[in-house]
Parts: sequence; C-alpha cells; structure tokens
Amino acid sequence: MEFIEEVFPLLNIKEPKKKKGRDSFPVDSMLKLFIYAKIQHIDRTSIIADMARYHDIFKYVCDDIGPSERSIQRYRREYGHYFEVLLKMTLKKAFDEGFTEFNHVAIDGTIKKAYNSNNNTITKKETQILVDYYERRPIDSESLEKLHKPAQRLFEKKDMGDEDKLELLYGIETQFTFTGQDRIPVNDIEARFMEGKKGNFMVAYNIQSAVDYDTKLICAINVTQNPTDHYELSNIAEIAIKNINTKPKYISADTI
Repeated sequence: MEFIEEVFPLLNIKEPKKKKGRDSFPVDSMLKLFIYAKIQHIDRTSIIADMARYHDIFKYVCDDIGPSERSIQRYRREYGHYFEVLLKMTLKKAFDEGFTEFNHVAIDGTIKKAYNSNNNTITKKETQILVDYYERRPIDSESLEKLHKPAQRLFEKKDMGDEDKLELLYGIETQFTFTGQDRIPVNDIEARFMEGKKGNFMVAYNIQSAVDYDTKLICAINVTQNPTDHYELSNIAEIAIKNINTKPKYISADTI
C-alpha cells in the first residue's frame, strides 16, 4: 500500500469525474486491489469483488471501497496496462533502497501450455472450406459433412456470429502463412506445438524470464511462439536492461 501511494503520483493518471451519481472509485485504491489479488493468485473478477467486500485484509488494502464485479472489470480494462509500469517501478525501488545493484541477471525459458487441447486443431483445407462458405461461395454439402470435429464445432457454434467466425478464420489463414504449420489450434491460434520437459508435444507458448540473481526479482518476461530457446537470449536481455535501467556485469543462461 505504501509503495502504490508513493509512486502513484508519478503515473500522472487523471481521475475520472462524474457529473451525476456516485463518484468513481479512486484509481490508486483499485490498483492496490488488483496487485494484492495478483499476489494471492486471484484473477477472477467475481472472487476479487467478494474478497473486497467481505475479507478484512482485502478491504483494508483497497481502502474499503467495495467495488462491484462490473467495476473491477472496467477498471482492469482501462488501467490494467499500468501493472507493467508498476512492476518496473519495483525494480527502481529495489535499486534505490540498496537491495540489489543488478550485477547478475539469470535468464531461462519455460514451456507453458495454452488454453487448447492438442486435438482441437484445424487444417488448411478445412479453413478454406469454411472461409468459402461464409463468403457465400458455392460449397459442396459433402465437404461440410466431412469436417473433423474441431472445424465442425466452429461451424455449428451458435453463440458466435458469421462475421466473428470469418474474422477468426482469416486469423487462422494468417497463421498458416506465417508459420508454415499444417494445423492451427482453434482456441489459441497464436500458440504452437512445442516439446515439454517430459518429451511430450503440446500446444503451448515459450515464456522467457530474466531474474535478478541476488533478490530473485523478475526483471523481464517475454512470451514467444518459438518452440526452442535458440536466438531468444538477446531479446530478453535487451528488455531486462531497459527495465532495470542499467547494464549488469553478468548475464547467465542455460546451454540452449
């Protein structure tokens, strides 16, 4: 709480003012709530809203403002990008307080499973069939009947309009061109098939992280689509140097 109150004026956020009705919630109080919830590994807005109303520590952290779930969603959408800025400010705070001089930054990558099963993928041919259908081109009904389950589910999805389906299919076509893969995950089209630590292949992302060796503070995170750590060192190192605003004496990484 003290940290947010100290650095909040530096963000130069213009507080929203309502001409009618109840005043808007203070942005600094909402940021305190978001950050404390994240520290507790709570992301669902409904749970955050309940905690802010009934849990003593959460009530204390957010100055007992008791926001609704809808307000939390709106504030997180409008001010969530400040989260990364605040993380950078924690690095500056650690340096100013003498906790670390960022002499040694350690870098490593980890494979994180995407929100998509290995089987929920669509082929290039099936994508073209659906694009032709939604663009009102003549389609053989037998082609639609022969679609595999993931493409069939997309075709039959009732809570998604035709324009939204077509936009998704355009995105999938772009991924085919970009990656050269023969299948694209339907739920997470930017994810890639990667080999996990157990040797199994899964639809995932490659998360690169840079950590201060002395304090274990996270200096940088970069999410990539590359299935291995080859050629990732320079990019994550540049992000870390920018965030800590100094060049460390040592940067270590594993053999990849």
